Amino acid sequence: MSAVHATDARRISLLLSDINRQVRRVFDRRVKHLGLTRAQWMFLFYLGREPGLTQSQLAELMQMEKISVSRQAERLERAGWIERRDDRADARAYRLYPTARAGRVVAKLNDLADELRADYLEGLPADRVHALIEDLARIRSNLVRLRGADAERSSSSA
Repeated sequence: MSAVHATDARRISLLLSDINRQVRRVFDRRVKHLGLTRAQWMFLFYLGREPGLTQSQLAELMQMEKISVSRQAERLERAGWIERRDDRADARAYRLYPTARAGRVVAKLNDLADELRADYLEGLPADRVHALIEDLARIRSNLVRLRGADAERSSSSA
């Protein structure tokens, strides 16, 4: 396969970044009526997908600092959005669970996200969407491979 021209590679990077930013902006507007900050709805969204995570696991999943997740968990617990339960295997850890109230909001977030995806994919033929998914999955796979290779190089040079 021939190499991608640097200009095209740059355009792809810029487009992916811009698309990500635009999606966040539109989604933020669509969920504003729920009265949650982005950090709060992201927290609930991730926790809704995997209830029972520890704060450390959630921090890793969300690519956030553990202390930030801990502080957010405290605020959300006080507001009645989540429950923190002791971890039976580790007395120092908490397991996080969404409350029924949060479950309803997560369901609404999922509905709004589905609507947004349908809106931004409007006009794209199914075969092009499938090809795009395959291409983006390849890019992600390349990045995961590179991240592993870079980590290996860093550890061997240390």
